[in-house]
Amino acid sequence: MTDRLSTSAARSPQRACFLLRGRPELLPEYVEAHQHVWESMREALSRSGWRRYSLFLRTEDGLVVGYFESDDVTAAMAAMDREEVNARWQAEMAQYFVPPNGGAPELLDEYFHLA
Repeated sequence: MTDRLSTSAARSPQRACFLLRGRPELLPEYVEAHQHVWESMREALSRSGWRRYSLFLRTEDGLVVGYFESDDVTAAMAAMDREEVNARWQAEMAQYFVPPNGGAPELLDEYFHLA
């Protein structure tokens, strides 16, 4: 069963969940930065179609889980990639993440949804 799941392309066009790994020693600063997200970044997320965006943190090891909804997740992510403010925000946030992925999210496959 694991092999089948590992090759699954089960992604929702409307929901996305992703993982990041934060540097445990910098988590207080990382969380603080998210208490003051730039208004221009908030506007870019909305303009790009991101809704119900949430971040969750497991403080013991820096695991960050992100979730958002959109009419089209792929298009919303591509739209954010084109936003200049996103490039600046990601550059600021990169210091808080563990290499090798840095701040690159690992998208998760959705295999169950109860509406």
